[in-house]
Amino acid sequence: MQIGVIGLGTVGYGVVDILTKEKKRLEKLIGQEVVVKYGCSLDDVELPNGIIATKDYKEVINDKDIDVVVELIGGTTIAKKIILEALEAKKHVVTANKALIAHYGKEIYQCANENNCHILYEASVGGGIPVLVSQKESLVANNTKKITGILNGTTNFILTLMEKDNLDFNEALAIAESLGYVEANPALDLDGIDAAHKICILAQNGFNQFIDADKIQCNGIRSVTKKDMNYAMKFGYRIKLIAQAKKLDDGIGIDVSTSLVNKEMLVANVMDAYNVVEIDTDYLENVLYYGKGAGRYVTASAVVSDIIKTHQNDLWSHEYEDCQNVQPITKAKYYIRCSKPIDVDYIEYYSKQDDHIYFTKEMELEDLKPLLEQDSVYFKVHG
Repeated sequence: MQIGVIGLGTVGYGVVDILTKEKKRLEKLIGQEVVVKYGCSLDDVELPNGIIATKDYKEVINDKDIDVVVELIGGTTIAKKIILEALEAKKHVVTANKALIAHYGKEIYQCANENNCHILYEASVGGGIPVLVSQKESLVANNTKKITGILNGTTNFILTLMEKDNLDFNEALAIAESLGYVEANPALDLDGIDAAHKICILAQNGFNQFIDADKIQCNGIRSVTKKDMNYAMKFGYRIKLIAQAKKLDDGIGIDVSTSLVNKEMLVANVMDAYNVVEIDTDYLENVLYYGKGAGRYVTASAVVSDIIKTHQNDLWSHEYEDCQNVQPITKAKYYIRCSKPIDVDYIEYYSKQDDHIYFTKEMELEDLKPLLEQDSVYFKVHG
């Protein structure tokens, strides 16, 4: 097995390092030689002896001896071109590119199928957590009913800081930025876009339907205040950025929303930069996947596992239908903070000075909005 790694950032270097350090063990595992032949980057790089450094990705793809191309540059433009060209050249492809798989998975899967090649993307969701391989293989006896997850470690870290250290959003964000947790484009994390890409991939595999990622509604964490964090804790909740998908009679309900989660729920107790995916099925019922969602070796671990998996003959099937109806999940219980009392059916009510706090009964968001004042704050409630 000869490998070309395209993209030598944090994860790319981790992949080369693991493949170098674990070479003998991995070779024994699959019964063939494991060689990193190329490392491709636009920057000047230092690579272990024997690995060819190149700035031209075509050199990797055009080498007839290369079996596996690893795409780790990210984005949806040149990365898409690299992956499609690699597949057309009959190379197996491994990627961690969640945006690309979420938006262009159908085209990429079709190209892989036409060329009888693996397209593997475990690292695109949950870092090193082996949830996708479980969906594609271990859960095949089951029909997925619902998927719930904390899928962005940066926002979970920020919310954890706000709770534990009683910080406001901007204070916690500054700490996360100083530690390098926040994407170069912060909106990907803070506005729920990154989590939307991941729940899109999980939902496609769980429900065997292609989902238009642009139709997934995202409500990020920018509106979370120290005040709402404290009220949530007072009533036994934590605030989390929850990605959720479930099968509906007429389509797929899917969204990403800042939510209050009952502390008694396992998902509520996932703290710091950790991720969790909870899958409800008909036969297995409930299964939970938990672990670190990002980091050099965390993500590289999943990439290397996929690389080694390409030696198998069986390809993942993506014979999915197109989902004709993608809609947010709007029927829920809601937390409301407003400056005046409102006429809403509630389970709990609390007032303090100018704050009126409601935990509503389950209701549709379209029925709630007309009742709210302009300055009202509301979040979904789980549990």
